[in-house]
Amino acid sequence: MRAHPIVRAGLLLIAFRLGGVTVRYLGQPATAIGDRFGQVLPAASAHAGALLVLVGLLLALSRAWSAGRRVIAIAACVIFALLMIAGQADLTVATITGAPLTPTVFRTFRGIHVVRSNEFLEPLKANAALASGGLVLFLALVVWMTRLIRRDWTDGAQASWPEAAVTIVAGAALLSLPATITWPGPPPPIEVAFAREWVGLDRTSLRGSETDAIRELRAVVGLPAGAAWLSDEYPLVYRWVDPTRSVAPSKPAGPKLDGVSASEGGLALPKLDGVSASEGGPDIVVVMIESLRADALGDRGGRPSATPNLDALARRSVVFPTFTSNGFPSAPSVLAFHCSAWPHRRKEIITDFSDRGFDSLPSRLRDFGYDTTYVGADPHFDHQDHWLPAWYGTVIDLVANGEAPTDRNILERGIGEIRRHDAAASGTPLFEFISTYSTHYPFRLPDDAGERPLPTSAALEPRYRQVLTYTDREIGRLLSFLESRERRDRTILIVLGDHGFYMDLRRTSGLPENDTIWTTAVIAGPERLVGPPRRILAPASHVDMLPTVLALVGDRRPSAALGSDLLGSPRNGMRSAMAVRPGGVRLDREGASILVDARTPTLAISRVSFPGVMPATVSAAPLSAASLTDLVADWSYLIERNRVWSPSFLASPSTRR
Repeated sequence: MRAHPIVRAGLLLIAFRLGGVTVRYLGQPATAIGDRFGQVLPAASAHAGALLVLVGLLLALSRAWSAGRRVIAIAACVIFALLMIAGQADLTVATITGAPLTPTVFRTFRGIHVVRSNEFLEPLKANAALASGGLVLFLALVVWMTRLIRRDWTDGAQASWPEAAVTIVAGAALLSLPATITWPGPPPPIEVAFAREWVGLDRTSLRGSETDAIRELRAVVGLPAGAAWLSDEYPLVYRWVDPTRSVAPSKPAGPKLDGVSASEGGLALPKLDGVSASEGGPDIVVVMIESLRADALGDRGGRPSATPNLDALARRSVVFPTFTSNGFPSAPSVLAFHCSAWPHRRKEIITDFSDRGFDSLPSRLRDFGYDTTYVGADPHFDHQDHWLPAWYGTVIDLVANGEAPTDRNILERGIGEIRRHDAAASGTPLFEFISTYSTHYPFRLPDDAGERPLPTSAALEPRYRQVLTYTDREIGRLLSFLESRERRDRTILIVLGDHGFYMDLRRTSGLPENDTIWTTAVIAGPERLVGPPRRILAPASHVDMLPTVLALVGDRRPSAALGSDLLGSPRNGMRSAMAVRPGGVRLDREGASILVDARTPTLAISRVSFPGVMPATVSAAPLSAASLTDLVADWSYLIERNRVWSPSFLASPSTRR
């Protein structure tokens, strides 16, 4: 008996989806074929099963409502066409950004905007031949599908209950098969992801017991020297054994200073004085530069530097050339800086967990007597605007104020806010965070740059260098202003990137590759606070900034920071940096990276972290793929259950100033 037209059209949808799944999982380079099949088979089973269940439900509806058979047939055609687009967009976005099209992505990036953004469309243009071929195939299948569906009302085809039941049962069986595998499997189809969230079944589960998970997480994260775990309910919160000390010892232990270890070269860095509570803390100004690539700084390959002001700043500062972001794009980087928190393994904390408690640098500094100010542009784009008012006393969004979001305007406003603070003459120390904007992809030079922009047809790298030079010039004005302040000898300037960005859109990846996470960080200030100028070649990331600043201002209250003081001793005796993206995770230690691709989660990939910059050294046994993914899952489990931080830890009189 010939299958019902809805079934035949559904099989076309399934064939189209399986083609995309095959390309997604089998088309990855440098991976053993066995590992690829270990993912493509369960992925194909899940996608085919989910779509078969849908086909069976439409058959059952058509049988139950015979009078509406034509309406159901038309609806089936429309649904199948939409799912062709949605399913392929899901796989394509996951390949480009690492994040499947989950409800989280739509909530974070304002719905359909995510597939209309340059970050999505430009890589498609870079692979125009493949994208065009897929579009032609899609249109052909839609035409064929429409002809099949029309037979439902022209030929009098009738669905039967057995046919609907068999289709649903077969789909459910295929959908449940991936749950039987004993290794980490692929993410669910887009239909399942939405359904699971709708019914509340998308929470992270632990592979073992909670006790074992917490013990392993604590072992990898480690404790700062002189600290002890404080809570079982909030297992990553620690307290200082001696909270009366103003700051931990600041002699670096182990990191490379200009390529020479402090212990190897006999370098005796002074113990930093810190700042006592009675003196009042230093002013701290942070500039986070959009899409700052580490390899774009300085004179490279005989070309003039695009960043002369940042280069001059680096020569008199503590520089971290191997600094990385903990996520990509900006939202997880901003949260990691402010809260010393890794990203969730598949959701966006800044969107999905806005009611959870996190340790927060500006909130702590406000409580510690600081005047806190944020200056940036368009933070509502990715829901940062929900968090900023809770963190800062003053929030200035140029876009919301009707001002052009250029770096000249942002830096001028940042300078103006420092002047306002100084004019108040309150004696209150300042913490100001300035978020730049102009170096955001697609790297268009603002109108106020005073020069002709390169054409959009130009390659990405020269366009990026042109706009980076513009941003560097505006930062130079901030540097000159800070040097003119009376409190210049009590001011610490931190300049860092939020993340990197691709210079070749044909080579985009969902992994935390150097292209997306390798940026840089510079800490400038008086030697009595930060030590002499030097380069520290060791893993470092955004989560290290909160404990570093707390040490500088003398805040010895409990903390839930995942990072360590960059000017002090590392936790666990070894510096490390974690990056988490839906497309994979990465752990850097001693010049080597361990990566786990979400497409092959059973395979740990080892490589040199920063070729030509920092040599890899012999280290302890690396984490396995399972251990690394479990570590991120354990952390995500704590976030979901609101067990990361409680403000009550700062309420004890014995830990307050």
